Amino acid sequence: MNQSPTIYKPIEGLINTLQPQTISKDRQAILQPLIEAIQQKVTQNETIRLNFICTHNSRRSHLSQIWAQTMANYFHIRNVFCYSGGTEATALFPMVAETLKKSGFLIHTISEGTNPVYSIKYTD
Repeated sequence: MNQSPTIYKPIEGLINTLQPQTISKDRQAILQPLIEAIQQKVTQNETIRLNFICTHNSRRSHLSQIWAQTMANYFHIRNVFCYSGGTEATALFPMVAETLKKSGFLIHTISEGTNPVYSIKYTD
């Protein structure tokens, strides 16, 4: 089995504090069809594309994209490609970048402007 690169230790530490048993039964039921669809793609060795959408594509969708990609790596789920989008074109909210930095991600600004481009890494 191909091993995924090890994620940065602070991120791994944060993941290890998660308590999935605290997810409500109602929420688990809502998520079950998504889990089954992803599991089917894993079983069939198919590409998994997840697109996270929120209105401004500045907070929730970015966080979801980054954490989903990170968790796929952590749990050695291959062929996962995560994206984010929104119904309005806006930039990453600065506090999101700060939150990710505090969580252990390495963030580099690639280009400046009204909608900067970032490189966000969870592993080398």
